[in-house]
Amino acid sequence: MSSNTSRSYVITGAASGIGLALVERILDHHPGAHVTAVDVAECPDARAHTVRCDLSDLESIAAAELPVSVDGLANVAGVPGTAPAPTVLAVNTLGMRALTRRVLDRMTAGAAIVNVASVAAHRNTLPHDDIVALLAARTVSDIRAWLTRTGLDGSAAYDTSKRAVVDWTVALSAALLPRGIRAVSVSPGPTETPILTDFEQSMGVDAIARSAATVGRHGTAAESAAVIDFLLSPGASWVNGIDVPVEGGLLAVRAAAIPDPLGEELS
Repeated sequence: MSSNTSRSYVITGAASGIGLALVERILDHHPGAHVTAVDVAECPDARAHTVRCDLSDLESIAAAELPVSVDGLANVAGVPGTAPAPTVLAVNTLGMRALTRRVLDRMTAGAAIVNVASVAAHRNTLPHDDIVALLAARTVSDIRAWLTRTGLDGSAAYDTSKRAVVDWTVALSAALLPRGIRAVSVSPGPTETPILTDFEQSMGVDAIARSAATVGRHGTAAESAAVIDFLLSPGASWVNGIDVPVEGGLLAVRAAAIPDPLGEELS
């Protein structure tokens, strides 16, 4: 494993939003780090090395020029529910898995993988067996067949894709344990990024507004990036196989079952 200042990272979705915030955070804190920014667009941070890649296209992923050694992989790229369902699943599940497989060949003990899921994973309505079948897809044609069978469409495809990310990360962490490579997922809540308006369109403006009202505001890309940065670092060496919500306590407020957790003052 490389020293903390010379570590090599691969970050997908690095041209905007959380991915770009992560690129900037890593390079601001560790100027000697090498960051490969994987995206269909150029990463605005000139300190990173951009690799143009369409994560909905397996041939594009296979042709991507990746560094020889990788200490940290952040799968941040994601397509919202406003896109066609086959594209959502191709990028959010199939493309993520294909790129991870390529990067794993370049990882050794001490490396880490962080996959960006979403609190929307909790909205998934499909049973576990359907998630397993989705994660067994090897081609976009397989995904289209799966969609035909399940009848999934619209924003529901996004919700299910993120449930698949969480479940796949747990399985991946167990599979990589003998190699000393960690895998963790992060689930942001509504976040101020360029695709927030897409989520308002697919999930409803009122629903997104209620989330902000519950916790006081939306999150920022920098806040999610800070968590991902830590989870990729050696400082998180004993954090593995879990999902970390980054949503300001949104799920806690929704799930709270004890009306007065502090109770009356004890006498």
